[in-house]
Amino acid sequence: MVFFGFLRPSILYDYLDYWPLIIFPLVVLIGTRNTEYKEQIIVYSYSFLIAVSLFFHMAHLLEANFLTTYSYDSDFENLNLDENFEYQLYIDENNSIELVSFLGNGYKVDIIDKPGKSGYPEAVETLLGDPRAVIFRQIETSTLLKVKGWAIELGSDNLWQLNLFSVDSKINLDNLRLSPSFISGTSTNLPIVVKGNAQFPDSWFNATIGTLNQIEETYKLEIEIIDGSKVIFKDE
Repeated sequence: MVFFGFLRPSILYDYLDYWPLIIFPLVVLIGTRNTEYKEQIIVYSYSFLIAVSLFFHMAHLLEANFLTTYSYDSDFENLNLDENFEYQLYIDENNSIELVSFLGNGYKVDIIDKPGKSGYPEAVETLLGDPRAVIFRQIETSTLLKVKGWAIELGSDNLWQLNLFSVDSKINLDNLRLSPSFISGTSTNLPIVVKGNAQFPDSWFNATIGTLNQIEETYKLEIEIIDGSKVIFKDE
């Protein structure tokens, strides 16, 4: 299931933590290889190992906290940002982002619990200036513990300016208060309007305000293309 993207490689740590469950049947197999009960012991031992493997796989899928993988704190939040200031959110990491809003103040962050190349997140905030910066960045993380990316929620009571780079992301800006923002990379679920000359997919709609990628949705991001730039938009 690791190779199919369902489980993180850190399951190896969890097997090592409970190594007697794996070593014991192997010792029994070796110690009884010349006895008359050899065939029965082989069947029972392999059945036991299969059961152990299935148990650990299910524990991973349920995020059981007795496993080493889930013994690390992966989520954090700050629900006390000053509503009198604008906040500029910086993310420049080669990972996936799932970005949504919630009713309230501040932000919430957690990992996307799938295999990937992203370390666990941390936040750095500036306390002076306007806008004030909120920077999400990776901390040093074991290769086996790395994840697909981060799930981020931003409070609808704050004014946000986004400066994001991400890949294979899902971004939904409904109910967010936004000032002019910059988003690059690849993403889905983001209604935008583009003003200026560019190459667009045939499915995009040319309106008086610009070119829309989703006709049925109210656009949440306006992109203005500088004269002389060569820009190509593609649907994935």
